[in-house]
Amino acid sequence: MKNISDRPLLEVETDPFADAASQSLPETVRPIADAYDERIADRDRSLWRWFYRATAEFGLSCVDADCVRRTRSAKTLATMFITVVDDVAERYGDRETLAELLKVPFEHQDADPTRAGVAGEYVRFQRELWAQLRTLYDDGPRAEEFAELFRFDLRQAFQSVDYSALVAQHPGLASERELWTYDAHNMMVLCFADIDLAYSSSFDAAELAAVREVVTRAQRMARVGNWIATWERELAEGDYSSGVVVRALESGVISIDELRALEARPTDDAVEPIVTAIRESDIEAYFVDRWRCEYDEAAQFVGAAESVDLRAYLEGFETIFRAQLANRPSN
Repeated sequence: MKNISDRPLLEVETDPFADAASQSLPETVRPIADAYDERIADRDRSLWRWFYRATAEFGLSCVDADCVRRTRSAKTLATMFITVVDDVAERYGDRETLAELLKVPFEHQDADPTRAGVAGEYVRFQRELWAQLRTLYDDGPRAEEFAELFRFDLRQAFQSVDYSALVAQHPGLASERELWTYDAHNMMVLCFADIDLAYSSSFDAAELAAVREVVTRAQRMARVGNWIATWERELAEGDYSSGVVVRALESGVISIDELRALEARPTDDAVEPIVTAIRESDIEAYFVDRWRCEYDEAAQFVGAAESVDLRAYLEGFETIFRAQLANRPSN
């Protein structure tokens, strides 16, 4: 395991995912991405390419060798799925459509695209996306064994979106403690591990607890990187749920009155003083230190499993963190 002095710093000179734009999406993802572009189009395809590139870094080593590409495809679809849900909740504040989207993966609930006030095209698209994702998941030789765990972790991700939507409505609601409780699940890293396990014939289920100790911390590490990389853009969009912004509020770097003024008048002139105050504070550096702490805690469990290389898995998140830091607007 690397020494802490070798770990990422806030300033990153090179992007390890600089080649992401040249990545081709796999054939199992491309038709869904095409449908997204035609019918939803809230995000650029470069996001899916970036994430597909990232999946090469954090797969569990126990995945059957001939199935790695399928797990990467399934994770990319899962990311697209949660991104659509998140955008409906936070970007549009559409609670009616969100309520239907949260039903899509669960057989005992019927997502209704014709319900009054619902953006039906989002619901129809998500049902198609989920069907393709579920087909990929169900093809795994151990899919049934881990299906309940997959559904459980998916529900936690949905709760995270619901929490973020509440914060968008009530900026004073958020606390750093609650963000760690709810918001980290939005990264879907536990769900991605469930997908890997569905395709891992040789995995020893007795080691599941050790795996989840590492994956849970890796999920928080991914959340930290995402907060640092996206808080400036999200602030300009009226999204105040980033851990960076919440800590700035709790530590007095910015005030709730400033956020309310920004909400009432979302202009560049209103955003810039808030961004400057946060940049000039030590808040981003604090979260880099928090990432290091999560890494060190996770490292204590890497020797607890023999059927999967948890050391390699954990180190993959260092590469992802470097890529996230490289994409900071102020980097």
